[in-house]
Amino acid sequence: MPKLELTVPVVVDTTPTRAFDFFADHRHVARVLEGVNRWEPIGTQTQGVGARYAVEMLALGFPLRSVLRLDRWRRGHEIGWVSESGLIKQSGGFTFERAGKGVRITLHIEYEPPASIVGATVARTLDGFVRHRLETAMRNIKATLESTP
Repeated sequence: MPKLELTVPVVVDTTPTRAFDFFADHRHVARVLEGVNRWEPIGTQTQGVGARYAVEMLALGFPLRSVLRLDRWRRGHEIGWVSESGLIKQSGGFTFERAGKGVRITLHIEYEPPASIVGATVARTLDGFVRHRLETAMRNIKATLESTP
């Protein structure tokens, strides 16, 4: 099964540093991403390259569990991750770029549905489902950052 890619940009009326700091706080994930039941640090490191998280989200009626590790961290510019375990291999990240008086936040994810379990039709359904959730999350992030000082 080939990798699937999603890119979801949003322009927010805030600074790159403030947007970065919002994403750097793992406690915000469940507030903006529907279906995430768990996003907890593994160990004492909660930020920066090497921080690891136990993640669980409900997708198409079944829980998907994984461990994600941060592999990119440049304050005000980028946060990225790779999966260490889980049914679906993935990597992704957020970039933060000045856009006029605000910031363009771009989420990019690459993932590989397991071919042995998820056929092509189900993979396309999963892709649409994931895309919808991430677009909704980015709108929620925009609303949250623009409504709080």
